[in-house]
Amino acid sequence: MNEGKFVISLDFELHWGFFDNRTLEDSKSQLSNVENVIEKLLELCNQYNVSITFATVGMLFAENKREIIAFLPKRKPNYTNKLLNTYELLDQIQPEDEKYYFAKSLVNKVANQSLHEIGTHTFSHYYCHEDGQNINDFKDDISSAIEISKSQNTTISSIVFPRNQSIPEYIKVCEEYGISTYRGNCWFNFNNDSRQIQIKEYAMMACRVIDSYVNISGKNTYKLQDYNSKNSGIINIPASRFLRPYNAKLKAIEKLKVKRIKRSMTKAAENNEIFHLWFHPHNFANNIEENFQNLESIFKHYKQLHERNNFDSITMSNLANQFLNS
Repeated sequence: MNEGKFVISLDFELHWGFFDNRTLEDSKSQLSNVENVIEKLLELCNQYNVSITFATVGMLFAENKREIIAFLPKRKPNYTNKLLNTYELLDQIQPEDEKYYFAKSLVNKVANQSLHEIGTHTFSHYYCHEDGQNINDFKDDISSAIEISKSQNTTISSIVFPRNQSIPEYIKVCEEYGISTYRGNCWFNFNNDSRQIQIKEYAMMACRVIDSYVNISGKNTYKLQDYNSKNSGIINIPASRFLRPYNAKLKAIEKLKVKRIKRSMTKAAENNEIFHLWFHPHNFANNIEENFQNLESIFKHYKQLHERNNFDSITMSNLANQFLNS
């Protein structure tokens, strides 16, 4: 590969992604805007010819609770932390609230866009680091994610692990199921789990927030061969930066966040490296106008780099294929 690459991956999860932290009642207003966010995102991508990997929780492929039943895995994790029990939540969902957990038509709308790919965020927003689950539970979860995607003529080739919790043995399972690439962590990130967070980890979280505005960790661009070999069965495409949503309290330094991203993109373009940006669609669901102003500014910068340096926007699975065939 002789050109730099711009990768964007989204954790598409609706309330499955944070039901242990925020109640549905507290989240309805935000979640109600996700469809609008996705539609605006698709329009903007078409305008600037930008590709995205939508790492989608498998349950979103269903239209309702009734439809999901046929795809439930035989084995289910029995997390020690019961607040993480997705299947207990499933039992509690009322018909009038199904739109916050199922998004079949929206997933199909994304799948029908040739620019993008649908990846998996596991079937049930699975937590690989939690006590009470094991690798056999994970295998059944991934199997269900693949089967429900097949039911809608979608092939899964990439995975983003929920809360960035990955384990080498579990990555190997993904390879066995035909998944060719995953989003790994750069050195500045750690894997989030629900066990007690130590003081040093709180400090790291604070550093990551500050790093979004001020350069602490570096540009976080890289060459794919630094993390993989041509013999790799599954390709690691580490995240470079989380696009933090607009925060009115930090309005005065908002431009620093966008400038930080643009500088990393420029370095990647000029040095034939990868820059991998990620966020959640629901991050944009509050302050939609401000969030899309930031994103369009990033896309405009991408267009300039594409024209000047042949900087290419690409999905995770297409990048993995290019690397293996180069």
